[in-house]
Amino acid sequence: MWFLSDETLEKISQELIELYNRAEKIAHRIDEKWLEMPESVECHACGVDGSRAIERLTGIVLYSVSAVSVGKEIREMSEITTLTPHINIDERVRLHMHTSEFRIGSFAEEELVLIDGSLRGAFIRPPAYTDDPEKLMESYELEALVEDFLAVLEKHFENLEKDLREGKAKKNYLLTREKIFRDMEEGYRKGKGNMEDLMILFEYIEYLHALNKLLDKKAVFVAKSFYTHEFDEKINDIAILQILALKQFGFEKSGYFPFKQGTKKTLPWFVIKYREHFKNLFKDINSAFVRFEDSENIYLVESIQRIEEELIGKLKSLEVHGYPLVLIHAHEHAKIRKIEMRKIIKSLLPLLDSRLDFLLKSGREVLES
Repeated sequence: MWFLSDETLEKISQELIELYNRAEKIAHRIDEKWLEMPESVECHACGVDGSRAIERLTGIVLYSVSAVSVGKEIREMSEITTLTPHINIDERVRLHMHTSEFRIGSFAEEELVLIDGSLRGAFIRPPAYTDDPEKLMESYELEALVEDFLAVLEKHFENLEKDLREGKAKKNYLLTREKIFRDMEEGYRKGKGNMEDLMILFEYIEYLHALNKLLDKKAVFVAKSFYTHEFDEKINDIAILQILALKQFGFEKSGYFPFKQGTKKTLPWFVIKYREHFKNLFKDINSAFVRFEDSENIYLVESIQRIEEELIGKLKSLEVHGYPLVLIHAHEHAKIRKIEMRKIIKSLLPLLDSRLDFLLKSGREVLES
């Protein structure tokens, strides 16, 4: 058993004391105050969350993503598919999951759509994506391909909405995994293709297209864990906000603290070129730190909607123990779905042709026996 040394404990304690002292000094320089939590305003809302599972096999990467929407009814969409090329696997599967979340949220019928996560974080580019189109333009009629692809995506959304309405959204919905994308790649290829970079680019196009569709709704992002630095480049905002509340109220009182982000979004070239398909991505992000109940956690709330007393009142009406209940339900359904999808993947493998067994081995078997 490993024991914590006195030296390590002293070092951690000293760092915390220094952080506290710095946060206290910054808090005393801030003029803005926490606003009182308004009365609850009744509203209908749904919560959206997703899950993913990955099997890294010798020959293929097989994975599943699912997204659930919990409101007046429970809606879900699930996909099991393969990933190529085998680079940036975790980041690209995560991107696919968020694409599914945004898509299912865009079909919500409720007044508010609550998403687990950060809207600001949704604009952070995946590590596999590059913003330099020049190389791909040498291999493809890229702008024409993007324009055509966006037209296909619009039709694709109509089919997805129909499947969701009928409760049978259980197939591949990422176009970059489908034959239609391979046909388009071939049709717009000018010479030697670069399928790997092209696929990663178009995965990101699908993702931002889905985010834009979601923002047609009154979407509100609620982040549980975040490290923002609106007040100081070294101290996380939560530490400063806690001291502000203690200074203002004498205890960790419920309330909200609206603010304007200090950072600007940097949008990729295809969003700027085809603005009509991404109009919501150009809108400002409104933000607030919110504590729904006394002594509970502080959350980051973000939306392109105005974050004012009425919206906070509606969110207040949805909370239980300081957190929106619809997001708790969505998380539980997504977690259950992840377990089910992993079981489906496991059951699928023995049904495949026995000649393929060597392609279906996993390097983790030695650890899981």
